Amino acid sequence: MITLRPIRRPLANAAFVSLALGCALLGIHSTVAAAELLINGTGSGTGGMQLVAQAFMQANPDVQVVVQPAIGSAGGIRAVAAGKLSLALSNREPNEAERASAPLAVVEYARTPFVVAVHKSLGLVALTGDQLAALFAPGATYPNGQRARPVLRRTDAGDTALLKSMAAALPAAVDAASERRGMMDAATDSEAADMITNTPGAFAASTLALIASENRPFVALAIDGREPTVDALAKGSYPFQKRLFAITAKAPSPEVARFIAFLRSPATQALLRAHGHLPV
Repeated sequence: MITLRPIRRPLANAAFVSLALGCALLGIHSTVAAAELLINGTGSGTGGMQLVAQAFMQANPDVQVVVQPAIGSAGGIRAVAAGKLSLALSNREPNEAERASAPLAVVEYARTPFVVAVHKSLGLVALTGDQLAALFAPGATYPNGQRARPVLRRTDAGDTALLKSMAAALPAAVDAASERRGMMDAATDSEAADMITNTPGAFAASTLALIASENRPFVALAIDGREPTVDALAKGSYPFQKRLFAITAKAPSPEVARFIAFLRSPATQALLRAHGHLPV
């Protein structure tokens, strides 16, 4: 007797069709994958730019914007020049050496109050310049008796110079603190902010843009009665500020050019102003 066995070819064909369909779908996915923009630089700018990136991606779903943890202005500029970043955020314009390394385009998009920040748990909202200078002395305490822990910025001459300019007594106080061993020292704005968050009694130079856009639990102190607000900066009654620049390749991609245009739009300017930036 002959035993008939079922022919399994249709199942094989079905598997082949399924595999082919899967490959086709993968091919389609890779074709429509979003372009990616990488952004990094100063911690004063990354928080605000994260908010801008989210709004941009809602309006431009074909572009993926990634704002990386801050590496500082110089690091961001070097990365753009090397082709490793789409856009650098900086609190200064590129210097002569940086401009010589690659053709760069520079857009100033905002200013922000430069401030002295403390954790809100201290209950402190204002100091005189002399009181601030005294907090840099060994063993200094706040009015509530907690030890004051200054965070220095030895590698950032710009921030250090700005801090010294806030009161007549500060240059000598900051210089003396810089000579002491064991002082906390931050390389970037973000690192200084993390030290305020994680170290009881720490205080540091920061910006209103960083505090507001990252929703940090900080107070930006009024110094000698000058309130560090965006409105006060606009009116000139608060004189201490940082400038914020967006730096790209001289001939950016269409996606980067679209992002820069979005950054300068009225809606984005309103978003930034609500988070500690004064658009320019």
